Amino acid sequence: MNNPSKARDVTGGYNAFAESFPFVNLIMFIFGWFTVPVEILFRRNFGQRWLTVINFYAGLFVLLIFTALQTAGGAIGSLFSSHQQNNTGYPYQQQMEQPSGPFLWERFLDKSMLFILLAYMLVSSYHFFKIWWRNRTNTALHSFDDGTSWFEPVAVYLMRLMNVLAVPVLRFYMFLLPIREQRKRLKVPPLFEDATAFTNTVFEPLMLLILAIIFHGATRWWLIISFPALAIYANWKETAKLNKVLDFRDSVIEAETMQKNRHSQKAANRIIKQAAETIKENPQAASAASYRYPDLMDIIEDMNKDKSHLADE
Repeated sequence: MNNPSKARDVTGGYNAFAESFPFVNLIMFIFGWFTVPVEILFRRNFGQRWLTVINFYAGLFVLLIFTALQTAGGAIGSLFSSHQQNNTGYPYQQQMEQPSGPFLWERFLDKSMLFILLAYMLVSSYHFFKIWWRNRTNTALHSFDDGTSWFEPVAVYLMRLMNVLAVPVLRFYMFLLPIREQRKRLKVPPLFEDATAFTNTVFEPLMLLILAIIFHGATRWWLIISFPALAIYANWKETAKLNKVLDFRDSVIEAETMQKNRHSQKAANRIIKQAAETIKENPQAASAASYRYPDLMDIIEDMNKDKSHLADE
């Protein structure tokens, strides 16, 4: 999935960029691992070849690393805090006098990666069971289905808000269009129409940023790294889907163009046929037809030569 786009790219595309900077491939390879836990926790209804066992283990490896970092950091922090309390003379029991609510929330934040890891394993087992069940009941989804986001019903409201805010800008550009094109659309079209694409490319990465503000430590770093990873891969997937639609639309446009040019093609074929018959009847016409007429650059060059001769005289 390194080059899903068939669009014209004067920069050479991702492959050319990756050849110039080899570390880019490594970064994108690792980014792919970070997308797995987020997709499993944020989405449902996966295809069998999208959520594979290998992908599950890749996401599990990422979460195990950050869980180990958080556990090690918590242990070091506890030792440092205990040593500092002993030196200052504050009793260790003073920590228990804090309110239960904030204390439990802090304890949760300190162990958040462990809870995320357990949730990842439980939710993944259910996803695999659902794939197995669909196969047994002949109700399988497309094998490369990337799932449906749980946040899509909420993301629709944000999408509508952004469409409303974009109306003045779109209306300004509509006034710059030719009159005949303005009459085709009396109402301003929405900026975003596909709720699924908007959720995957905008809303889910935004959720990761919001969660990164709430959490701290290793969990925050995991969320911060997952944010660009999910955004990049989501845009790649939507680009690949869009290319399928554009290929179909281009085929329709090409068919309509060929239909319109059918009469001109017939006229061109008739001229070619007449020219072939003329050359067959009069072979001398072939030499005249092969005469090379000067192009514009040759004429300009001759004119420049004439001006130089006149200047010498």
